[in-house]
Amino acid sequence: MRSYPCAAAWLAALWLAATPPLAAQGPAPDAARIRASDADRIGAARDRVLPVVVSILTVREDHQQGEPVLSVSSGSGTVVTPEGHIATNAHVTQNGKSFRVVFADGRELPARLVGTDTLSDLAVLQAQPKQPETFAYAEFADTLDLQPGDTVLAMGAPWGLSNSMSAGVVNNPRRLLVSLFDDEADYEDRLGEGEPTGRYYAWIQHDAAIAPGNSGGPLVDLSGRIVGVNTRGMIFGGDLAFAIPGPDARDVVRALVADGRIARTQLGFRLRSLKGTGLASGVLVNAVERGSVAEKAGLRAGDRILTLQGEPVDAPQPVDVPALQRRIAELPVGSPVRLGIERDGRRSALRLVAEAQPADAGDEAAFAPFGVSVRPLTPAMGRLRNLDDTRGLLVTGVRPGGPAAIARPGLAAGDVIRSVDGRPVQSVAELEAVAGAPQSPERPRVVAFQREAEQRLAVLVPIHGDRLRTPLPQLAKAWSGVEVQPITASLARDLGLGASGYRIIRVYPGSPLAAAGARVGDLLTAINDTPLRAANEESADGYHQRVRDLPIGSAARFQAQRDGAPRSFDVTLGESPVNTSGLRTLALGQLRAQLRELGFYDRAARRMPASQQGVVVDGVEPGGPAGLAHLQGGDIIISLAGQAVRDPPALAAALDAALAKGNGSVIPLQVIRGGETRILYLERYWLTETP
Repeated sequence: MRSYPCAAAWLAALWLAATPPLAAQGPAPDAARIRASDADRIGAARDRVLPVVVSILTVREDHQQGEPVLSVSSGSGTVVTPEGHIATNAHVTQNGKSFRVVFADGRELPARLVGTDTLSDLAVLQAQPKQPETFAYAEFADTLDLQPGDTVLAMGAPWGLSNSMSAGVVNNPRRLLVSLFDDEADYEDRLGEGEPTGRYYAWIQHDAAIAPGNSGGPLVDLSGRIVGVNTRGMIFGGDLAFAIPGPDARDVVRALVADGRIARTQLGFRLRSLKGTGLASGVLVNAVERGSVAEKAGLRAGDRILTLQGEPVDAPQPVDVPALQRRIAELPVGSPVRLGIERDGRRSALRLVAEAQPADAGDEAAFAPFGVSVRPLTPAMGRLRNLDDTRGLLVTGVRPGGPAAIARPGLAAGDVIRSVDGRPVQSVAELEAVAGAPQSPERPRVVAFQREAEQRLAVLVPIHGDRLRTPLPQLAKAWSGVEVQPITASLARDLGLGASGYRIIRVYPGSPLAAAGARVGDLLTAINDTPLRAANEESADGYHQRVRDLPIGSAARFQAQRDGAPRSFDVTLGESPVNTSGLRTLALGQLRAQLRELGFYDRAARRMPASQQGVVVDGVEPGGPAGLAHLQGGDIIISLAGQAVRDPPALAAALDAALAKGNGSVIPLQVIRGGETRILYLERYWLTETP
């Protein structure tokens, strides 16, 4: 039996060319393939388009375990109007909460999202200068006249490196990502979960090198026209890249600039080509949605459509299907549609009414008081989950330990929230209206939800605001102020020591044993004449338990050996310092950072004086204001806007005061990092633009 490469594995190697990177890019195409006679034209095309290619910095809000998480990604785009509209990919702006664009001359401007169309993977941003200006721009090709072997240029910011360009040739100007061994019926489902891209066009395949970060950048011909928008590349091989055809991108971009959205029609069926059927004309109905206008009109899977609005239609190969699907999608909403079909050798006519195409998926959002992320249900999501009723909110994630997780019973991803306190909720706004505001005292909420085919109720207590955690008081224990290594009798013999016990490996400054003169290397052998015996060579718990069993403030004598000579230390035992788990923490939403108090062991580890004040950074979301200011986990914030910071609430108050003053575009932060004191800057722009 002959074997073939796995087509699914081939498709899995495709990536959307946006940073963060997924894998290393392969070698660039051989420059010898680019004709020497094209050199001057390449230079002219470069000078015409590259100056208006921008790098796009996107602050994304994704959701993990019910929590919104900010990160930073980058892509590319091209200025395509004198008003500063920028064409790019929808996956570059996906989940974007704030955008900045960097021009070829290094100028950086904020940008707003004008519109996005996930089904074509295209979006439009608009640069926002402080004063109105006229921008230089590039133009799309009006027709797709590329041929295999034509030289093309890919421009953008691979790996975030702006002003980059590569050259290659067109491999195929009309390509579907369907190999010889694939079933074309599964094509759309492989291109995007819930929102497949490429439904309405075939890609341009070329070999100009692109990498993550090139997404949304232009593919340019030697006349300086935008003939494509680079969208996909290959993880393996490095010589396959795919671009949305320029004329198709032009039409979508123009519609987004004019209306901010793309209005499309649906009839409730999917198509496939005649490939492998032996039929000569028409296009096959591959699937019919339940309850759709097509099903109600009598259309069935397997029917062959011969005419649309009285005009013949043909799709002999898979690459011919997208144009037909686009033709149907562009029919006016509410217009009558006439289909000529053939079924079992008989021809007939069907009449339908075109319906507006609903969104495939609702926008995901977090609802912090419940500790969940949710999406409004859409008809497509309901069909996927076999739901009869598509009213409600789909739970996409639950924060561990949050209100929804500890509700009675707990909610889980995949549940559908139908109502709260008897009030139906179909959007995040409705959920906010019902349960978004805190109550005093906070009372439980009754949540009605569906899990698979079951209708359930849960009791849930919301939590509002920044989460300041004050741990329960810890029971104080006696403390000697040293760290020790257990020395068993056999280890003592092998080390040439005269006794077993616990060897001091660290002495905390100012601690009881430090005050008594103990040093690193001393071997503690007894406490109050009771010998210290290590149970094993790994755990020092035996020593610390012996100390903790003594009263705080009591006098104790520690017998020891130093260089083989006996010694003793008379100490007054102190109270054990609070460990990290006992310190107050704060998840500060304005900074998107996790903070905690500076504790004794922090100061000891960094050799800081006991009087040192500050706040330790435990975690930072890369796309939050703190991450964009280059704050790192382990930093100690000691001042903000010139105001000393002693604890997390003081930091929050200092930030509020600095924002209220509104002076300057940045807020200075002074931090201790390692052995240095550094100055960092919080940008007001990110503080106001990120959620």
